[in-house]
Amino acid sequence: EYWKLVWAFVLAFLFGGYQTEACWEIEKAALFQLKPFFPHFDDVGNSWVEGNCCRWNWVECSTSTGRVTRLFLEFSYVGDKKDIYSARRYFNLSLFFPFKELKSLNLRGNTIAGFIHNQGIKRSSKLNKLKILDLSENKLLEKNILSHLPEFTSLKTLFLENCGLQGSFDILGKFVRKISCLSS
Repeated sequence: EYWKLVWAFVLAFLFGGYQTEACWEIEKAALFQLKPFFPHFDDVGNSWVEGNCCRWNWVECSTSTGRVTRLFLEFSYVGDKKDIYSARRYFNLSLFFPFKELKSLNLRGNTIAGFIHNQGIKRSSKLNKLKILDLSENKLLEKNILSHLPEFTSLKTLFLENCGLQGSFDILGKFVRKISCLSS
C-alpha cells in the first residue's frame, strides 16, 4: 500500500505538476486592491474574480509556497500615445508590500510618473526580493523614480525603454553613464 501511494504521488507530480491549492489570502486581497489601477483588468476573460489567485491571468506564484513571485501588469495601449502620455499617475509602492516573494514586476505602459508611499510605513526591506522591474513606456519624472530605486535592494534588471528619462544617473551605487529613454 505504501508504494502505491508513493507511486501515485510521483505520477501526479510528473504529469500534473505541483501547485499549492490556494494562494495566500493577504496576497489575494492585495491583488484586488491593485485591480482599479489597471484598466485592462476589466477586459472580457479577466480571471481576477474568485478562486486560487495563483491561477489568475498576469499572476505567477511559487509552486512550493503559493506566494506571488511575478506580476505582469503591462498595459498595451492602442491608439494615440499622446492621449495616454498626457495622464500622469503616481503609484503607491506600499500596494506591493504584501507580496513577500515578489521577484519580477512588469508595470510597462501604465502612465506612471513616479512612486509614493503611505505615511508611517517603514520603507526598508519591503520589496527586498524584487530582481526585475519593468517601467518602460511610462512617463517617469527622474527625481521621483530614482529616489525610490534604493528600496529595491535585490534589483538586478531595470527596464526603462521609452520612459521619458535621459541623462546620467547613479542607480543603486552603480554609476550608469547614460539612460536613453526618449519616446520614439
